[in-house]
Amino acid sequence: MIRAGFDSEHLNILVGETAPFNGFEIDQLLDCIQSELKLPEIDSYSEAITIVATAYINRFIDGLADSASTMFELAELYKKDEHTESIYDFYLLHYAAVDLERDGFQWNWPDANRKNIEKIIKARCIEWLKKYPLKRWQQYEWKRKDQIT
Repeated sequence: MIRAGFDSEHLNILVGETAPFNGFEIDQLLDCIQSELKLPEIDSYSEAITIVATAYINRFIDGLADSASTMFELAELYKKDEHTESIYDFYLLHYAAVDLERDGFQWNWPDANRKNIEKIIKARCIEWLKKYPLKRWQQYEWKRKDQIT
């Protein structure tokens, strides 16, 4: 957020924190940052996952990340909490792409092959963004320094 131009007293404190972290202190800092920057409140764990997934997908669609790293991060996010069914498709797409790259065939995504996997991933990401536009969070999305106005 600092790289994106946001500034607050507690955000600067958080940046200076080093391990080992005290969870209570970090939570307190995050609450202060949310208040100082007037960030929208996150109502549930699934909303938090949706926000993170949307941020990764936006970076991919904006050309700030490739499909492999994006699908890897979303697959890792899914593996950490397999109850987040909304991102299961990205888990499957990650392993479909990995299998296609390694073996030339895959069983995770119907009709996906080496020639069309990128197109399938991009289409699924665009579909996600239509379903979860998260307009109230767009102003907080990280951008490259050359994109900051």
